[in-house]
Amino acid sequence: MTESYTLYELNEYIKRVIALNFPELIWVNCEIASVKEVKGNVYLDLVYHDDKSDEVTAQMQASIWYKTHLFLKNKLGALLPSLLSGGTHVLIKVFVAFNERYGMKLVIEDIDPSFTIGQMEMNRQKILHQLQNEGLIFVNRQRPIPSVIQRIAVISAHNAAGYIDFVQQLTNNIYGYRYDITLFSASMQGQYTERDVCKALDTIAEQAEKFDVAVIIRGGGSKLDLAWFDNFNIGAKIAKSPLPVITGIGHEIDNTVADVVAGISLKTPTAVADHLINHNAEFESGVINVEQWIVQLAQRILKSHEISLVHITQLLSLIPKDKLNTHRTQLQLVVHQILSTAEARIQNHKDKLDFADREIHFLNPKTILSRGYTLIRQEDKIVSRKADLKSGIPVNIEFQDGKIDL
Repeated sequence: MTESYTLYELNEYIKRVIALNFPELIWVNCEIASVKEVKGNVYLDLVYHDDKSDEVTAQMQASIWYKTHLFLKNKLGALLPSLLSGGTHVLIKVFVAFNERYGMKLVIEDIDPSFTIGQMEMNRQKILHQLQNEGLIFVNRQRPIPSVIQRIAVISAHNAAGYIDFVQQLTNNIYGYRYDITLFSASMQGQYTERDVCKALDTIAEQAEKFDVAVIIRGGGSKLDLAWFDNFNIGAKIAKSPLPVITGIGHEIDNTVADVVAGISLKTPTAVADHLINHNAEFESGVINVEQWIVQLAQRILKSHEISLVHITQLLSLIPKDKLNTHRTQLQLVVHQILSTAEARIQNHKDKLDFADREIHFLNPKTILSRGYTLIRQEDKIVSRKADLKSGIPVNIEFQDGKIDL
Protein backbone atom coordinates (compact mmCIF):
# COMPACT_ATOMS: atom_id res chain seq x y z
CA MET A 1 0.00 0.00 0.00
CA THR A 2 1.30 3.49 -0.96
CA GLU A 3 2.47 5.47 2.04
CA SER A 4 0.25 8.49 2.78
CA TYR A 5 -0.04 11.33 5.26
CA THR A 6 -3.01 12.93 6.84
CA LEU A 7 -3.35 16.63 6.15
CA TYR A 8 -2.55 17.31 9.79
CA GLU A 9 0.61 15.17 9.59
CA LEU A 10 1.71 16.99 6.46
CA ASN A 11 1.15 20.41 8.02
CA GLU A 12 2.88 19.30 11.21
CA TYR A 13 5.86 18.23 9.14
CA ILE A 14 5.89 21.57 7.30
CA LYS A 15 5.75 23.34 10.66
CA ARG A 16 8.83 21.45 11.87
CA VAL A 17 10.70 22.21 8.63
CA ILE A 18 9.96 25.92 8.93
CA ALA A 19 10.92 25.94 12.62
CA LEU A 20 14.26 24.26 11.81
CA ASN A 21 15.08 26.58 8.90
CA PHE A 22 13.82 29.83 10.45
CA PRO A 23 14.58 29.53 14.18
CA GLU A 24 15.31 33.27 14.53
CA LEU A 25 13.77 36.55 13.42
CA ILE A 26 14.55 37.63 9.86
CA TRP A 27 14.23 40.89 7.90
CA VAL A 28 11.80 40.88 4.95
CA ASN A 29 11.49 43.51 2.19
CA CYS A 30 7.89 43.86 0.95
CA GLU A 31 4.98 46.20 0.23
CA ILE A 32 1.88 46.61 2.35
CA ALA A 33 -1.25 45.91 0.28
CA SER A 34 -3.86 46.41 2.99
CA VAL A 35 -4.06 47.07 6.74
CA LYS A 36 -6.77 46.43 9.33
CA GLU A 37 -6.63 47.09 13.07
CA VAL A 38 -8.86 45.07 15.43
CA LYS A 39 -8.72 45.61 19.20
CA GLY A 40 -5.11 46.78 19.10
CA ASN A 41 -3.91 43.96 16.85
CA VAL A 42 -2.94 44.84 13.27
CA TYR A 43 -3.56 42.48 10.35
CA LEU A 44 -1.79 43.06 7.05
CA ASP A 45 -1.66 41.67 3.53
CA LEU A 46 1.91 41.81 2.18
CA VAL A 47 2.96 41.61 -1.47
CA TYR A 48 6.12 41.76 -3.50
CA HIS A 49 6.23 43.16 -7.05
CA ASP A 50 8.58 42.11 -9.83
CA ASP A 51 10.98 45.01 -10.52
CA LYS A 52 10.53 44.81 -14.30
CA SER A 53 6.92 43.79 -14.88
CA ASP A 54 5.49 45.22 -11.62
CA GLU A 55 3.43 42.04 -11.29
CA VAL A 56 2.73 40.59 -7.84
CA THR A 57 5.11 37.63 -7.49
CA ALA A 58 4.56 36.86 -3.80
CA GLN A 59 1.83 37.41 -1.25
CA MET A 60 1.38 36.57 2.44
CA GLN A 61 -0.57 37.61 5.50
CA ALA A 62 1.08 39.13 8.55
CA SER A 63 0.11 40.40 11.98
CA ILE A 64 1.35 42.75 14.67
CA TRP A 65 0.12 41.66 18.07
CA TYR A 66 -1.08 44.15 20.66
CA LYS A 67 2.09 44.40 22.79
CA THR A 68 4.33 44.73 19.74
CA HIS A 69 1.97 47.38 18.38
CA LEU A 70 2.39 49.39 21.60
CA PHE A 71 6.18 48.99 21.37
CA LEU A 72 6.21 50.27 17.78
CA LYS A 73 3.97 53.23 18.70
CA ASN A 74 6.42 54.26 21.42
CA LYS A 75 9.43 53.74 19.15
CA LEU A 76 8.17 55.34 15.92
CA GLY A 77 5.52 57.79 17.15
CA ALA A 78 3.80 59.70 14.33
CA LEU A 79 5.75 57.73 11.70
CA LEU A 80 3.94 54.48 12.43
CA PRO A 81 0.55 55.29 10.80
CA SER A 82 2.41 56.42 7.67
CA LEU A 83 4.49 53.25 7.59
CA LEU A 84 1.44 51.02 8.11
CA SER A 85 -0.52 52.23 5.08
CA GLY A 86 -1.37 50.63 1.76
CA GLY A 87 1.26 51.04 -0.95
CA THR A 88 4.18 51.62 1.46
CA HIS A 89 7.44 49.71 0.96
CA VAL A 90 8.73 48.44 4.31
CA LEU A 91 11.56 46.40 5.80
CA ILE A 92 10.07 44.33 8.62
CA LYS A 93 11.61 42.02 11.20
CA VAL A 94 9.42 38.92 11.41
CA PHE A 95 9.00 35.52 12.92
CA VAL A 96 7.84 32.92 10.38
CA ALA A 97 4.91 31.12 12.02
CA PHE A 98 3.01 28.10 10.73
CA ASN A 99 -0.19 26.69 12.14
CA GLU A 100 -1.51 23.27 11.12
CA ARG A 101 -5.00 24.71 10.61
CA TYR A 102 -4.45 28.30 9.51
CA GLY A 103 -1.26 27.95 7.49
CA MET A 104 1.75 30.26 7.35
CA LYS A 105 1.82 33.83 8.61
CA LEU A 106 4.50 36.41 9.39
CA VAL A 107 4.46 37.84 12.89
CA ILE A 108 6.00 41.34 12.75
CA GLU A 109 8.27 42.32 15.65
CA ASP A 110 9.97 45.48 14.31
CA ILE A 111 10.00 47.95 11.38
CA ASP A 112 13.00 49.84 9.94
CA PRO A 113 11.75 53.35 8.99
CA SER A 114 15.08 54.35 7.41
CA PHE A 115 14.55 51.74 4.69
CA THR A 116 11.14 53.20 3.75
CA ILE A 117 12.44 56.76 3.76
CA GLY A 118 15.41 55.72 1.61
CA GLN A 119 13.15 53.94 -0.86
CA MET A 120 10.95 57.02 -1.11
CA GLU A 121 13.93 59.31 -1.77
CA MET A 122 15.17 56.98 -4.51
CA ASN A 123 11.68 56.98 -6.02
CA ARG A 124 11.55 60.79 -5.78
CA GLN A 125 14.84 61.22 -7.63
CA LYS A 126 13.74 58.72 -10.29
CA ILE A 127 10.49 60.66 -10.87
CA LEU A 128 12.27 64.03 -11.04
CA HIS A 129 14.72 62.60 -13.57
CA GLN A 130 11.83 61.33 -15.70
CA LEU A 131 10.03 64.69 -15.54
CA GLN A 132 13.29 66.44 -16.46
CA ASN A 133 13.74 64.17 -19.48
CA GLU A 134 10.21 65.00 -20.64
CA GLY A 135 10.84 68.74 -20.25
CA LEU A 136 8.16 69.24 -17.60
CA ILE A 137 10.07 70.65 -14.63
CA PHE A 138 9.77 74.36 -15.51
CA VAL A 139 6.62 74.37 -17.67
CA ASN A 140 4.15 75.60 -15.05
CA ARG A 141 6.48 78.37 -13.88
CA GLN A 142 6.06 79.95 -17.30
CA ARG A 143 2.28 80.32 -16.92
CA PRO A 144 1.42 84.06 -16.61
CA ILE A 145 -0.17 85.08 -13.32
CA PRO A 146 -3.07 87.59 -13.58
CA SER A 147 -2.54 91.09 -12.18
CA VAL A 148 -5.50 90.53 -9.84
CA ILE A 149 -6.17 87.06 -8.36
CA GLN A 150 -9.72 86.48 -7.12
CA ARG A 151 -11.02 83.19 -8.57
CA ILE A 152 -9.17 80.37 -6.83
CA ALA A 153 -9.53 76.63 -7.48
CA VAL A 154 -8.40 74.78 -4.34
CA ILE A 155 -7.44 71.10 -4.10
CA SER A 156 -7.55 69.94 -0.49
CA ALA A 157 -9.44 67.76 1.97
CA HIS A 158 -12.67 69.56 2.83
CA ASN A 159 -12.29 69.04 6.59
CA ALA A 160 -8.54 69.62 6.79
CA ALA A 161 -7.27 72.22 9.27
CA GLY A 162 -4.94 73.60 6.58
CA TYR A 163 -7.86 74.33 4.24
CA ILE A 164 -9.86 75.99 7.02
CA ASP A 165 -6.86 78.17 7.94
CA PHE A 166 -6.41 79.11 4.27
CA VAL A 167 -10.04 80.23 3.87
CA GLN A 168 -10.01 82.20 7.13
CA GLN A 169 -6.76 83.94 6.20
CA LEU A 170 -8.18 85.07 2.84
CA THR A 171 -11.58 86.02 4.24
CA ASN A 172 -10.19 88.15 7.08
CA ASN A 173 -7.51 89.98 5.09
CA ILE A 174 -6.83 93.56 6.26
CA TYR A 175 -7.51 95.08 2.82
CA GLY A 176 -11.08 93.80 2.56
CA TYR A 177 -10.41 91.93 -0.70
CA ARG A 178 -13.07 89.43 -1.78
CA TYR A 179 -12.08 86.01 -3.07
CA ASP A 180 -14.13 83.39 -4.91
CA ILE A 181 -12.90 80.01 -3.58
CA THR A 182 -13.98 76.73 -5.19
CA LEU A 183 -12.94 73.53 -3.38
CA PHE A 184 -12.15 70.33 -5.26
CA SER A 185 -12.05 67.81 -2.42
CA ALA A 186 -9.34 65.14 -2.57
CA SER A 187 -7.47 62.72 -0.34
CA MET A 188 -4.21 64.39 0.62
CA GLN A 189 -2.60 61.30 2.14
CA GLY A 190 -2.82 57.58 1.43
CA GLN A 191 -3.24 55.34 -1.57
CA TYR A 192 -6.06 57.42 -3.08
CA THR A 193 -4.04 60.65 -3.21
CA GLU A 194 -2.83 60.14 -6.78
CA ARG A 195 -6.31 59.28 -8.08
CA ASP A 196 -8.09 62.16 -6.34
CA VAL A 197 -5.52 64.90 -7.01
CA CYS A 198 -5.14 63.97 -10.70
CA LYS A 199 -8.93 63.89 -11.12
CA ALA A 200 -9.24 67.32 -9.49
CA LEU A 201 -6.51 68.78 -11.72
CA ASP A 202 -8.28 67.37 -14.80
CA THR A 203 -11.61 68.88 -13.72
CA ILE A 204 -10.01 72.28 -13.10
CA ALA A 205 -8.25 72.16 -16.49
CA GLU A 206 -11.61 71.54 -18.23
CA GLN A 207 -12.99 74.81 -16.80
CA ALA A 208 -9.76 76.80 -16.58
CA GLU A 209 -11.45 79.96 -17.87
CA LYS A 210 -13.37 80.17 -14.57
CA PHE A 211 -10.25 80.51 -12.42
CA ASP A 212 -7.16 82.66 -12.06
CA VAL A 213 -4.96 80.09 -10.28
CA ALA A 214 -5.06 76.54 -8.91
CA VAL A 215 -3.91 75.91 -5.33
CA ILE A 216 -2.92 72.59 -3.72
CA ILE A 217 -2.78 72.75 0.09
CA ARG A 218 -2.63 70.41 3.05
CA GLY A 219 -1.62 70.69 6.71
CA GLY A 220 1.71 69.65 8.13
CA GLY A 221 2.87 66.07 8.37
CA SER A 222 5.84 63.76 8.50
CA LYS A 223 8.16 63.13 5.57
CA LEU A 224 6.31 59.89 4.90
CA ASP A 225 2.96 61.70 4.81
CA LEU A 226 4.26 64.06 2.12
CA ALA A 227 5.70 61.22 0.03
CA TRP A 228 2.30 60.70 -1.60
CA PHE A 229 3.07 63.87 -3.60
CA ASP A 230 6.31 62.34 -4.88
CA ASN A 231 4.28 60.97 -7.75
CA PHE A 232 4.96 61.16 -11.48
CA ASN A 233 1.34 61.51 -12.58
CA ILE A 234 0.63 64.29 -10.07
CA GLY A 235 3.82 66.08 -11.12
CA ALA A 236 2.98 65.78 -14.83
CA LYS A 237 -0.60 67.03 -14.30
CA ILE A 238 0.66 70.07 -12.38
CA ALA A 239 3.26 70.84 -15.04
CA LYS A 240 0.70 70.64 -17.85
CA SER A 241 -2.02 72.58 -16.02
CA PRO A 242 -3.28 75.55 -18.10
CA LEU A 243 -3.41 77.56 -14.86
CA PRO A 244 -0.46 78.57 -12.68
CA VAL A 245 -0.34 76.15 -9.75
CA ILE A 246 0.62 77.20 -6.20
CA THR A 247 1.45 74.53 -3.63
CA GLY A 248 1.37 74.79 0.16
CA ILE A 249 1.78 71.17 1.18
CA GLY A 250 2.99 71.86 4.68
CA HIS A 251 6.64 71.02 5.25
CA GLU A 252 9.34 73.50 6.26
CA ILE A 253 12.33 71.51 4.93
CA ASP A 254 11.53 69.00 2.20
CA ASN A 255 10.15 69.72 -1.28
CA THR A 256 8.00 67.09 -2.91
CA VAL A 257 7.83 66.44 -6.65
CA ALA A 258 4.62 68.51 -6.66
CA ASP A 259 6.51 71.46 -5.14
CA VAL A 260 9.34 71.22 -7.66
CA VAL A 261 7.10 71.39 -10.76
CA ALA A 262 4.57 73.92 -9.40
CA GLY A 263 4.67 77.50 -10.63
CA ILE A 264 5.03 78.75 -7.06
CA SER A 265 5.92 76.58 -4.05
CA LEU A 266 5.24 77.79 -0.50
CA LYS A 267 5.47 75.96 2.80
CA THR A 268 2.01 76.16 4.35
CA PRO A 269 -1.61 76.94 3.43
CA THR A 270 -1.47 80.25 5.34
CA ALA A 271 1.70 81.19 3.45
CA VAL A 272 -0.22 80.63 0.20
CA ALA A 273 -3.08 82.84 1.45
CA ASP A 274 -0.61 85.58 2.44
CA HIS A 275 0.99 85.39 -1.00
CA LEU A 276 -2.36 85.86 -2.75
CA ILE A 277 -3.26 88.81 -0.52
CA ASN A 278 0.14 90.49 -1.00
CA HIS A 279 -0.04 89.92 -4.76
CA ASN A 280 -3.28 91.91 -5.00
CA ALA A 281 -2.00 94.54 -2.55
CA GLU A 282 1.05 95.12 -4.76
CA PHE A 283 -1.21 95.63 -7.79
CA GLU A 284 -3.40 98.10 -5.90
CA SER A 285 -0.31 99.92 -4.65
CA GLY A 286 0.94 100.16 -8.23
CA VAL A 287 -2.34 101.74 -9.34
CA ILE A 288 -2.17 104.27 -6.49
CA ASN A 289 1.44 105.09 -7.39
CA VAL A 290 0.42 105.72 -11.01
CA GLU A 291 -2.32 108.05 -9.83
CA GLN A 292 0.10 109.98 -7.63
CA TRP A 293 2.62 110.13 -10.46
CA ILE A 294 0.01 111.60 -12.81
CA VAL A 295 -0.94 114.27 -10.27
CA GLN A 296 2.70 115.20 -9.65
CA LEU A 297 3.43 115.27 -13.39
CA ALA A 298 0.46 117.56 -14.01
CA GLN A 299 1.61 119.88 -11.23
CA ARG A 300 5.13 120.04 -12.68
CA ILE A 301 3.82 120.78 -16.18
CA LEU A 302 1.56 123.55 -14.92
CA LYS A 303 4.33 125.03 -12.80
CA SER A 304 6.73 124.99 -15.74
CA HIS A 305 4.22 126.73 -17.99
CA GLU A 306 3.42 129.24 -15.26
CA ILE A 307 7.10 130.20 -15.09
CA SER A 308 7.18 130.49 -18.89
CA LEU A 309 4.16 132.79 -18.85
CA VAL A 310 5.76 135.05 -16.23
CA HIS A 311 8.92 135.23 -18.29
CA ILE A 312 6.99 136.08 -21.46
CA THR A 313 5.01 138.75 -19.63
CA GLN A 314 8.24 140.37 -18.49
CA LEU A 315 9.57 140.36 -22.05
CA LEU A 316 6.38 141.91 -23.36
CA SER A 317 6.75 144.88 -21.05
CA LEU A 318 9.96 145.74 -22.91
CA ILE A 319 8.45 145.54 -26.37
CA PRO A 320 7.33 148.87 -28.04
CA LYS A 321 3.60 149.45 -28.09
CA ASP A 322 3.40 149.23 -31.88
CA LYS A 323 4.48 145.55 -31.65
CA LEU A 324 2.35 144.77 -28.63
CA ASN A 325 -0.71 143.64 -30.54
CA THR A 326 1.36 141.29 -32.69
CA HIS A 327 3.06 139.70 -29.71
CA ARG A 328 -0.22 139.56 -27.79
CA THR A 329 -1.68 137.46 -30.57
CA GLN A 330 1.38 135.22 -30.59
CA LEU A 331 1.21 134.96 -26.80
CA GLN A 332 -2.41 133.91 -26.89
CA LEU A 333 -1.52 131.24 -29.42
CA VAL A 334 1.33 129.98 -27.23
CA VAL A 335 -0.89 129.98 -24.15
CA HIS A 336 -3.54 128.03 -26.03
CA GLN A 337 -0.98 125.49 -27.22
CA ILE A 338 0.49 125.13 -23.72
CA LEU A 339 -2.90 124.59 -22.11
CA SER A 340 -4.00 122.19 -24.85
CA THR A 341 -0.82 120.13 -24.43
CA ALA A 342 -1.14 120.05 -20.64
CA GLU A 343 -4.82 119.09 -20.78
CA ALA A 344 -4.12 116.36 -23.33
CA ARG A 345 -1.33 114.81 -21.25
CA ILE A 346 -3.37 115.00 -18.07
CA GLN A 347 -6.40 113.49 -19.82
CA ASN A 348 -4.23 110.69 -21.25
CA HIS A 349 -2.94 109.69 -17.83
CA LYS A 350 -6.41 110.11 -16.33
CA ASP A 351 -7.79 107.71 -18.96
CA LYS A 352 -5.16 105.13 -17.98
CA LEU A 353 -6.07 105.51 -14.32
CA ASP A 354 -9.81 105.25 -15.09
CA PHE A 355 -9.15 102.07 -17.10
CA ALA A 356 -7.27 100.47 -14.20
CA ASP A 357 -10.02 101.54 -11.79
CA ARG A 358 -12.72 100.08 -14.05
CA GLU A 359 -10.80 96.81 -14.29
CA ILE A 360 -10.67 96.52 -10.48
CA HIS A 361 -14.35 97.53 -10.18
CA PHE A 362 -15.38 95.05 -12.88
CA LEU A 363 -13.68 92.16 -11.08
CA ASN A 364 -15.43 92.97 -7.79
CA PRO A 365 -18.18 90.38 -7.09
CA LYS A 366 -20.33 93.15 -5.57
CA THR A 367 -20.40 94.86 -8.98
CA ILE A 368 -21.66 91.67 -10.60
CA LEU A 369 -24.34 91.28 -7.94
CA SER A 370 -25.45 94.91 -8.34
CA ARG A 371 -26.34 94.23 -11.97
CA GLY A 372 -29.07 91.85 -10.90
CA TYR A 373 -27.06 88.66 -10.94
CA THR A 374 -26.96 86.25 -8.03
CA LEU A 375 -24.48 83.66 -6.77
CA ILE A 376 -25.95 80.20 -6.11
CA ARG A 377 -24.07 77.84 -3.81
CA GLN A 378 -24.72 74.27 -2.80
CA GLU A 379 -22.45 72.43 -0.38
CA ASP A 380 -20.21 75.55 -0.33
CA LYS A 381 -19.63 75.25 -4.10
CA ILE A 382 -20.80 77.78 -6.69
CA VAL A 383 -23.40 76.26 -9.05
CA SER A 384 -23.18 77.70 -12.57
CA ARG A 385 -25.41 75.23 -14.42
CA LYS A 386 -28.89 73.91 -13.79
CA ALA A 387 -27.67 70.36 -14.27
CA ASP A 388 -25.28 70.76 -11.31
CA LEU A 389 -28.10 71.39 -8.79
CA LYS A 390 -28.65 68.38 -6.51
CA SER A 391 -32.16 67.55 -5.39
CA GLY A 392 -32.87 67.62 -1.66
CA ILE A 393 -29.73 69.56 -0.71
CA PRO A 394 -30.04 73.13 0.69
CA VAL A 395 -29.26 75.98 -1.69
CA ASN A 396 -27.70 79.35 -0.68
CA ILE A 397 -28.48 82.36 -2.92
CA GLU A 398 -26.43 85.58 -2.56
CA PHE A 399 -27.99 88.88 -3.71
CA GLN A 400 -26.51 92.36 -3.67
CA ASP A 401 -28.03 93.03 -0.26
CA GLY A 402 -27.72 89.67 1.45
CA LYS A 403 -28.08 85.89 1.31
CA ILE A 404 -30.97 83.46 1.69
CA ASP A 405 -31.02 79.69 2.22
CA LEU A 406 -33.59 77.52 0.42
